[in-house]
Amino acid sequence: MKKTLDPPLLAHAEPRPDPYHHGDLRAACIAAGLKLVATGGPDAVTIRGVARLAGVSHTAPLHHFRDRDDLLNGIAEAGFDRLLVAAGEATISSEIDPVERIRRYCLAYIRVAIGSPGLYRLMFGEAARDTGNAAYDLLIRLVAESGLSVADPEPVALVLWAQVHGLAGLYAEGKLAAELEGLEPGQVPLRAEEALDRVIAALILLSKSRHRSRWRSHKRTQLSPVEPGPQ
Repeated sequence: MKKTLDPPLLAHAEPRPDPYHHGDLRAACIAAGLKLVATGGPDAVTIRGVARLAGVSHTAPLHHFRDRDDLLNGIAEAGFDRLLVAAGEATISSEIDPVERIRRYCLAYIRVAIGSPGLYRLMFGEAARDTGNAAYDLLIRLVAESGLSVADPEPVALVLWAQVHGLAGLYAEGKLAAELEGLEPGQVPLRAEEALDRVIAALILLSKSRHRSRWRSHKRTQLSPVEPGPQ
């Protein structure tokens, strides 16, 4: 007599991986990798682990990723996409004060690190990646629109990025874990906001000083006496 599984056992039986067919295997592997990073950090990501979560054979991910490092790069790219989306959503309104848009960008950056520390560590790990350029370019554009820079906005953007990246990294590495206790999801520690506000206030003062210096220099040039020519 043929033996069959009773309904409870059937309900808990895991689907067998399909090594050949998947709607979007690459996206499924990235999604599986994001889950592994969230629970165990970058070290938890393996080809076999991703394949198991995606429901495919253990070699199927290799059709889209050369090796584990290539898979990690793909997951990191997804992380930078999240960062760019979060920063974009925080600064999209044109009605917000230009300097406040910079502040919201920086806070969104820190939220990504606090909410996904494992992913953040992967994004800024040892492997060189160009996928974060779009997020940095957005910060440069925000600085240019804010008037915080007299000429080239990139030096000012670099100062801001160094500040926010340093804070975000400390939270992602657990160095400031005590400050995260009792916070609601998406909430940034008060001390991080205060540190950010001080940096922005200093940049505002520096910008005003440079604007005054440039105006005085321009005024002196306009009023300089003309040297008489040779007789």
